[in-house]
Amino acid sequence: MAVKARKRKVSDALDNRKWVSDIRGALTVTVLIEYIHLWELLSTVVLQQDVEDSHVWQLSTCGQYTTRSAYKALFIGAVQFKPWERIWKSWAPGKCKFFMWTVARDRCWTTDQLARKGLPHPATCPLCDQTQETIDHLLVSCVFARQMWFTMLQKFGQQVLAPGLDEESFEDWWANASERVAGQVQKGLNSIIILGAWNLWNHRNCCVFDGASPSITSIIATTLKICIYGL
Repeated sequence: MAVKARKRKVSDALDNRKWVSDIRGALTVTVLIEYIHLWELLSTVVLQQDVEDSHVWQLSTCGQYTTRSAYKALFIGAVQFKPWERIWKSWAPGKCKFFMWTVARDRCWTTDQLARKGLPHPATCPLCDQTQETIDHLLVSCVFARQMWFTMLQKFGQQVLAPGLDEESFEDWWANASERVAGQVQKGLNSIIILGAWNLWNHRNCCVFDGASPSITSIIATTLKICIYGL
């Protein structure tokens, strides 16, 4: 849409809708749609003669431009990755952090994912043999996992944060547990949960592919070894 009078003031353009006569160019469908949209927007505008124009930044509560508000505006409509800070700001090794990213995105090849793709899969959870395996079941609602977390957190005096019988979402449990502590304790807890989940997943794979027997002692020993010596 071309405009003829580029130096016309807004008040002059709105007077008797003079802005309409300033439009030049071919009247294509796109131009007509823009014209109707602009007409609807300007139809509610009422200028106050005694009030000077002022700039109002609509993306901040104070009406003033700030770099912070502009940066936040870049993410309007974006998909939020809630556990990013708990994952990437922990002390856990990089490969463990990446695993937690796949957990958060539900991209782990658990029984439900394999069944959805029509691939061979265990009939039930390899660790408890009670129900179909999902990533949430494996990491938090499985009786084996709940016992593992209690024993693991007990080693650090944080057993009160272990998942309860009603926990079904790993993300919800982790978020709630993390919010109950602060500072270095919180960072340490997040690191322990990441390492515990990583080793629980690896132990599950050993049971599926190597015929190993579920062992909480083995998972805890491996996790504590990583905490002390690293990977």
